[in-house]
Amino acid sequence: MTRRTLITLSLVAFTALSLSAEAAGMTAKAGLVQATAEAQKRQKDAVLVNVSTLQANPDGTAAKWGYMYYSAKAKNSYTVDVKDGKIVETLEVNPYIKDAVSAEFADSDKVMAEAKKNGLKIKGKAAMSLMVMGQATKSPGIAWSVVGGYEKGDVSVLVDGKTGKFSSKSVMP
Repeated sequence: MTRRTLITLSLVAFTALSLSAEAAGMTAKAGLVQATAEAQKRQKDAVLVNVSTLQANPDGTAAKWGYMYYSAKAKNSYTVDVKDGKIVETLEVNPYIKDAVSAEFADSDKVMAEAKKNGLKIKGKAAMSLMVMGQATKSPGIAWSVVGGYEKGDVSVLVDGKTGKFSSKSVMP
């Protein structure tokens, strides 16, 4: 094989691997239908209370998303992890989050773009979490928390969970 052929094959393989790695991610809404159906098999009154990942890509997708549901009737919570459109893990957990999040939330790709536009810099992967915040205030609402890192100077951004618009940011001291 010539050097040119080897270089060409290497470039083709690298491009294919890059595309397949990028395609492996899904947005937060992509697994919502499967997760909700699974949670409601356990408890018909189960409502979505949190969506999260610790491994968000810079485009707002992730290989796996976790969805938490709360059942007031059963007084318990249930998590459903979805990867590549399939349920990969389910677990009953303590009901520490109880406020419902509407399924009509801003999707993670749009939220990530808004967070980056407002100062978020990602070193590798980011943590993203959607939940009701501000319960002790006069105006609680759903918000996405996007964390770019935990070192001094790293930025975390809050984005309105319904509109996908910037809300605030903080810098790690």
